[in-house]
Amino acid sequence: MDIQLKKWGNSLGLQIPHRLAESFGWDENSTVEILEVDGALVIRKKAALTLNELLASIPADFQYPNDVHDFTDGLAQGQELL
Repeated sequence: MDIQLKKWGNSLGLQIPHRLAESFGWDENSTVEILEVDGALVIRKKAALTLNELLASIPADFQYPNDVHDFTDGLAQGQELL
């Protein structure tokens, strides 16, 4: 199957035919990763991360931006649900 690359901003884009995307279980909400393997591109659906994986990805020295300190360090003001 030949697919023409198209200019997309400063990058190149390609369209994945519907039947091919459908056969891989991809839709417009899917996230894929592109790898180079032995001079070829491999495109595969990226697995959703677990909560533990997401939390583990936060750097040890992470600090909230200044504009959210009132939210993260403040006391409840009303009927907030935590």
